[in-house]
Amino acid sequence: MPDSQQFPDTVPNPHPAGRLLYIEDNPVNQLVVQELVAQRPQLSLDCADDGAQGLARARELRPDLILLDMQLPDVDGYEVLRRLRLDPLTAAIPCIALSANAMPEDIRRALSAGFADYWTKPIDFKRFLAGLDARFPTGV
Repeated sequence: MPDSQQFPDTVPNPHPAGRLLYIEDNPVNQLVVQELVAQRPQLSLDCADDGAQGLARARELRPDLILLDMQLPDVDGYEVLRRLRLDPLTAAIPCIALSANAMPEDIRRALSAGFADYWTKPIDFKRFLAGLDARFPTGV
């Protein structure tokens, strides 16, 4: 008979503590964020390739946080944010802008528009993970 000490008393929760949606058209950027989020097993990540798909996924998933590229092929991040805020199902979801535009006026404009934060690309891995940890504390 196997030693009962070898088996955990509880099964890991199949439901994540936080669900993220990343709206980004660049597959390399999607992959980087997927790898970073994978370091936080309490989080799950879904990706959308453009604004229209992102809006549909946001309505369907109702994630806890949306990471939003500011320069999408169909609409810009400001328009996606505006449409999210008009929809009662997505109006309260916090959105973080991700952009290579890192001038102070770009950041001010995004924050004034209603973004919860503004993270620049290329992504600073430590800052990105610290930002996720601040929004989704593990309690450890």
